[in-house]
Amino acid sequence: MAHFMIQRGSGCEREVGMNGDLVAFLNDHEPVTEAWPVWGNGRVPLRQHIYLSPGFPLDHYVSSARAVLFRGDEVMVILDHNQQPYVVPGGRRELGESIEATLHREVLEETGWRLAQTRFLGFVHFRHLGPKPEMYPYPFPDFVQVVYTAVADTYHAEAICFDDYVTRARFCPLAEVFAMNLEPDQTVLLTAALKQYKAMR
Repeated sequence: MAHFMIQRGSGCEREVGMNGDLVAFLNDHEPVTEAWPVWGNGRVPLRQHIYLSPGFPLDHYVSSARAVLFRGDEVMVILDHNQQPYVVPGGRRELGESIEATLHREVLEETGWRLAQTRFLGFVHFRHLGPKPEMYPYPFPDFVQVVYTAVADTYHAEAICFDDYVTRARFCPLAEVFAMNLEPDQTVLLTAALKQYKAMR
């Protein structure tokens, strides 16, 4: 379960031990939200900032790529294993994989849809607040997810890779999605992506 406290326009405190290149990059950007999600049944506490910024994060901190995916007046909604909806399908990079390749592969595997258009929306900076998880292969203690606005192209059901986390993926009317019990960070990303999507059409 994730617990969120959202503060708009808050400055990002630079935690002790943060690498200088990441500090320099983040100092040039202003977060729009701050939250404290807890992953892995409460075992992995994190601090999270969302940045809606044109600045692309440093590649070696990027562990995953995600997209808010639109089709006409609908947006893709994923239900996780707790039946919690979210609107940023995607996932983690494979060794040596480019960010763009990760985005297309992960969205295809999670939803079955290929992407016709993509536009960088922003990024999410996470900071581990606890010890390094056992066998953790990703950047630590800081890592970044990049988020795109995307337009659906063609559907390929055979490409979906089912797992224990995703239970359903489907397009839903925007009005229905905004009425769902989305986490606050998901609403922030959806609202920003919708504005960008309208400019792309």
